[in-house]
Parts: sequence; structure tokens; C-alpha cells
Amino acid sequence: MQSIGPRAAAYALACLFALALAIDLLWMPIQVGDSLGEILDAQQTASAWEAFVEKFGTESYLRPFRIAQIKVLFDAAQGSHYWLVFRGFHAALIAAAILLFVRALRVSSIVDFSAAAFALVTLVGLQTFRGTVGEAFPINHFLEVVVFCLVALNLARSRGGILVDIVALIVFAMAALTLESGLLVWVVAAAAWACGWRGISARGLAVMTVLLGGYLYLRFAYLDTGVPTITERSSGYLLEILEPSEIQERFGAQPFWYYAYNVMASIGAVLFSEPQSGVFEAVRTWRADAPFARVAIPVATSLVTTGLLVWAAWRRVRDRTWDDAGRMMVIFGAVMLANAALSFAYTKDEIVSIAGAFYALAVYGVVRGLLATAPGRGPAVAAVCAVIVCVLSAGWTFRAVGVHVFLRSQAIKQQGDWVPLPYARQRSGDWPEDPAARQLILQLRREAIALPVPNTRVDEPEWPSRFWTDD
Repeated sequence: MQSIGPRAAAYALACLFALALAIDLLWMPIQVGDSLGEILDAQQTASAWEAFVEKFGTESYLRPFRIAQIKVLFDAAQGSHYWLVFRGFHAALIAAAILLFVRALRVSSIVDFSAAAFALVTLVGLQTFRGTVGEAFPINHFLEVVVFCLVALNLARSRGGILVDIVALIVFAMAALTLESGLLVWVVAAAAWACGWRGISARGLAVMTVLLGGYLYLRFAYLDTGVPTITERSSGYLLEILEPSEIQERFGAQPFWYYAYNVMASIGAVLFSEPQSGVFEAVRTWRADAPFARVAIPVATSLVTTGLLVWAAWRRVRDRTWDDAGRMMVIFGAVMLANAALSFAYTKDEIVSIAGAFYALAVYGVVRGLLATAPGRGPAVAAVCAVIVCVLSAGWTFRAVGVHVFLRSQAIKQQGDWVPLPYARQRSGDWPEDPAARQLILQLRREAIALPVPNTRVDEPEWPSRFWTDD
């Protein structure tokens, strides 16, 4: 450790995390449900610019850059390397997110490295991270927005300059036109500036605010795309998944209560790992007499960790102290509230993945403070703090391991989806008439079936499913 230095060691650890996750992703075929339709659409589009212009305004969304990116990757595959291009880009995104995360921590000592290791397993172990890394449409745009927001944070902590402002504005524009949660780039920049991190200057933030106003005008006034309706998709509520018709029946007359539930459920998902996508899985699992450890361990670790975070924030308010850890807590609070507000129409863990990443950043400061100050408070306090950190580390590591089990389980499921696809579509009358579209589907199917997917149902024992998956 001392020979390479704490900062280099932190980056080395981040690379190990990124490599392990990238390997899992490269075992996964392209998904059928969320990816095939958009890849077929990309085939029919002449260029990325055409894709951008055609999707500039839809009924409820303004996401032209999302569609343009899919076209760019589709063309890069050159007709024969779709899995490599799309999953490779996914793996690159996860590597970028983890490295940017560690860069934002500013590790400079052994204590910092220890806290960074804790923050990394917290980031990967969060339930918001699992869906973020596991799904792709066919690009994982939620993960992209995490990367955009981490870029903004690192820019805010830089020395500043005109180039930093220009990059920040480009990042905001790309993020905002990818997903609605991309607007959180502005929240990160504004909260960081208010806290004293002013690598993005007041001038840069002012221009970004003008761009934000332009986005809102373009979407809600000029294009009049509106917002998603409550009947657009199914969503979790208390102990069940409600279909659109059920949501309309219960909340159509007073949607405010449904919106309020989604916002509060999104906050709870980040802070307490419950509910999961709107459903209180711990209660439902307990009532069904199912294996309880799968939900008990995440809830317990989140409760204690969030408790420490609240305690650390309260102490800073009480003592009127202001340090980098306090700044990160304020930024996390702003991102969490804004991210939850964007989830008003329906709640899903992936949507609050940005808040999850900033939760882990805030936890870094809490753990670093415990490790740095506990030895000076006497042997008893130091021992208690050591036990708390060690037990929590074990719990979060357990959760992080579950991500790998989940991804491997998803890989075999996704491969299985491709096997009957042509026959199922022919029987249902959904087989395309265009020969090029049929050829593309068969090419994607060949790539998916040829992947050496690890068969978790055969090669591994059954007990992991009791702790980490729903199988």
C-alpha cells in the first residue's frame, strides 16, 4: 500500500470492481424485451441526425439524444458485432462511473483508502445499482446519467476555467436530452456551487440555468409534450404491482396521493432499501414465509448506514462545522430530493440510481470521519466504531456480491429469451415482413446463443438464490 500510495491503491481497487462487473456484463446477451425494438428502429433510420430530429418531441418525453446514440452504436457494429458494441459500451460506462466515483473522493491517506473501499461496496451493493447495471435499452441510459452527474461533480471540484464551463454545459445538454433525470446535472452543479465548490463558475452555472429554462420551454410550451400519465405503465404500490387500469381506478380522481407515494417510496429506496420499485418486499416476503435474509440484510445495513449519515449531518449542524464531507451530504440531499421528485409518475429503483451514487459519496465522508476521529476518543469508543464499520462492511460486501449473482442469473434468462423468438413471433403474426429486419433478428439471435453464458442453474448450488435473487 505504502509503495504505491493510497490514491493509486484506490484507483486499483476501482479497476478491480469495474473489471469484475464488465466481465459479468460481457457474458450477457443483448436483451430482447427492451432492446430489440429500438435496434430494429435504428436499422430503419438513415443517420444519427435523422434519429435525433425524428425523436425530438414525443407524447410525454424529450429524449432525442438517447435515440441518436443507439443509431451511432448500431452503425458502429457494421452488421455483425452488435453484442460486442452494445455490451462493450455498457461495460465502458460502468468503468467510467466507478472511476469517476473514486476520483470524486480525493483519496490521499490510508484512512481515505479504507473509507473509499467502504464507499465502493456501498455503491455496488445498493439496490438502485443492481437495476442500473443490469438493464439496457439497448444502452443503459440511467447509468449514463450517473456518469454525467459524476462528471459534473468532478468538474465542480476542479480548479475551474473556461474549458471546465464549456464541458459542463455540453454534459448538461447531452444528459438533459437523454433522459429527464439528466436535469440532475444542473442540481449537482448548483448544489456544489452553493457549497463552495466552484470549479463550474457562476457564469457557467448561469448559462446552464438558461439552458435548463430553454429545455423547460421547449418541452412544455413549444413542443407541449407534457408529463407521463399515471396510466402509462404498471407501478409498485405498498405490497403489490398495480396495472395501469388499477392505478386509474384507485387514483384517477386524486392522483396527488399516488404521486406523493412514488416520491416518498423513491426516497425510502435510497435511504432504507425499502420499498423496492414501490413494493415493500420485506413485508411481502415475511408474510409469504419466504427466505427472509434476502431482504433483511439490505434493510438492516441501510438502516444503520443511514442512521450514521443522519447522525454525522446533525453533528455538523450542531457544531456549525463545514468540511468536504458536509458539502457532499448537502449535495446528496439536493440530488435525492430532486431525483425522487422526478419519480412522481411511477417509482422504479433505476430512476433513483443517481441519488444512490451520491448516497455512497456521502457515506464515504461519514466512514472517513469515524475512522479518523475514533482512535482519539478512547479505546472503548474506538472499539465500538471498529465493530460497526467492520460489520457494515461485511453487510455491504455481501450485498455487492449479490450483484454478480444477479447478473449471471439474468444472463442465462436473456439467452433463453432468444431461443424461441423467431418461432414465437411467427406463430403470433409478429414476424417482420422486411427481409433486412428478419436477417437482423436472426443475427442478434445467433450472437446471443453463441455466448458462453455461465449456467447458474446447473453449475452453482441453489442457496445463492435464497440470498440474492428472486429465483
